Amino acid sequence: MAKVLATVLCAALAFAAAVAVADARDLVVGGNNGGGWKVPAQPDALNRWAEATRFHIGDNLVFKFDGAADAVLEVTRDDYNHCGTGSPVATHKPTGGAATVPLTSSGYHFFVGAAPGSCDKGERVIVLVMSEKHSRRGQGFFAPVPAPAQSPLAAGLFQAPAPAPATGNAGRTAASGAVLVAAALLGAAVAGF
Repeated sequence: MAKVLATVLCAALAFAAAVAVADARDLVVGGNNGGGWKVPAQPDALNRWAEATRFHIGDNLVFKFDGAADAVLEVTRDDYNHCGTGSPVATHKPTGGAATVPLTSSGYHFFVGAAPGSCDKGERVIVLVMSEKHSRRGQGFFAPVPAPAQSPLAAGLFQAPAPAPATGNAGRTAASGAVLVAAALLGAAVAGF
């Protein structure tokens, strides 16, 4: 019996991990409409796009560009500020017209263009990756529930229709939280045998 419960626990944890990975997104640097890794029309355009986007661990940055003329250099903050390209942390070249960079850690990530003069003209971006604590995955099953729109008295007098089940990222996040709680309870049951 203990072996069966242990197997079920392992399967539940694997399912929860798969659900968390399913939340990962591919984000085209500069946006899907006319974006791309190139010198922008306005020097701060790529950073304005990054400021309006939430990045999470597990997401991928997709840099679309011609690899014959350019590359994406991941650099330190100081090299970003001075457009230094001499000692990058990493160099990303495209495969099939795009370079995909997985975001594996929280914090600031700095990218500049490798083509001479491109960084000075605005081909650079700072990406802030949210910590797991502030991530959409960190909210899940125990996320705070918003207060009702009406008073409890009015809610009792006028019945509103039941809310639709959560779908999309909200549904996957709730499901992953529920699976983790069930896995923890199952683990406690196994430990009790």
